[in-house]
Amino acid sequence: MLLEFSVANFRSIGEEQTLYMQPAFKSKDEDHNILETGIRREPQALPVVAILGANASGKSNILKAMSFLKEILSDSASRQKNDLYDDYRFKLNAEYKEKPTSFNIKFLDRDSQEDTSYILEYELTLLPSKIVKEKLSSVSSIKGARKKTLIDRSEKKISLHSSIYRKKNFLEVWKADINNQQTALAYLGNKGEIDIFNPVLYWFRNYNFISPTTEPTFFTSGYVEDGIINKAEILNLLNSADINIEDLNILPRESILPQELNDTFDSLLAKTIEHYDIEESIIYEYKQLRAEFIHTSTSGHNILFDLQKDESEGTKTLYAISGRIILSLTLGSPLAVDELDSSLHPYLIRKIIQLFTNKKTNPKGAQLIFTTHDVTVMDKSLLRPDEIYFTEKDKETFETKLYSLAEFKGMGSVSKNDRGEKLYKDYLNGRFGAVPEVDWEGGI
Repeated sequence: MLLEFSVANFRSIGEEQTLYMQPAFKSKDEDHNILETGIRREPQALPVVAILGANASGKSNILKAMSFLKEILSDSASRQKNDLYDDYRFKLNAEYKEKPTSFNIKFLDRDSQEDTSYILEYELTLLPSKIVKEKLSSVSSIKGARKKTLIDRSEKKISLHSSIYRKKNFLEVWKADINNQQTALAYLGNKGEIDIFNPVLYWFRNYNFISPTTEPTFFTSGYVEDGIINKAEILNLLNSADINIEDLNILPRESILPQELNDTFDSLLAKTIEHYDIEESIIYEYKQLRAEFIHTSTSGHNILFDLQKDESEGTKTLYAISGRIILSLTLGSPLAVDELDSSLHPYLIRKIIQLFTNKKTNPKGAQLIFTTHDVTVMDKSLLRPDEIYFTEKDKETFETKLYSLAEFKGMGSVSKNDRGEKLYKDYLNGRFGAVPEVDWEGGI
């Protein structure tokens, strides 16, 4: 469960910006959009945050920053000392070219075996050429528990807590082996003998960032085919959106190549992807799983619709993201969606949000963070003011500023009397900023 995330010097973000996933105020309606953590230090969290703002204001960069951190942790264990991280530092101010990029994330993990929850905080600062700073701390929900620093690193100096591994001499060897491109968290987590970092790395693995405009449908098809998601759950979600599908077939797509060329083609594609850093999903596009929907005709007969050829863009989009949504709700993991409103009706977006804010459909505390231009989500009957964020480009520095609707006067409360209040008219009139400045009166 995400509690907060900060990032500095990344893409359009210069000075540090923070997304808070804890309530900014107490609600009179206690169960309104609130997740209970069971920890006295951080008792509550928000299930949903929507980020609105003008085009190119930096909405997506907040989500991309979390994805970049996940990417670093997923592959840094195998990086060599002469490798370079992608340089995403802020480019419109020369001062930032000399500064590192930094991330700070705080989240909740629960150990079901010990029936104990932990607040984990991870800090990472890096230049393309090296890790500058790294710190991981943990504190349990047990009364009187003290904060424990598991990793404390500054440049090449690395301190590791004795609880990480019982043999101190092994820790000394491992510390000396970590190079300037490897995070200590990923390196040590990759050791079979160490399991203390498994919950941390598991949390990052289950964080997903998707965009409906680019999400391939074969991920959802694969989840169904492999039994990760029950087909009935997909059908229920689609039919709840009034798409009227009787059944779903998952079919292998026939290769367009002769059989004898398939292995050669796979090998060539894999080398090309590795060399040019192309999305790995491309390798599967020529043989991806096909989805086939079964509709009922007016005469009562079953009619087959090929997802790619016969269905609307909205249906394809909903099917593509439905697998990730159901997986997030099943695992209780965070899901970030860029431009959730792409090809989807505003009413459908409301229903997706309510899957996460309803405790019956979200019993494990999954969280949805999304960007959107759909102003109708600014409705207190749907989202609390502290669940609505804006991004705006500073006119002088061109840096992205992230701020919450709850920061404005009169917004710091939610009661049954004003939960139906609509705010988007005020937003479109410029009250909260974060709108484009367009002047076409004199012509284009």
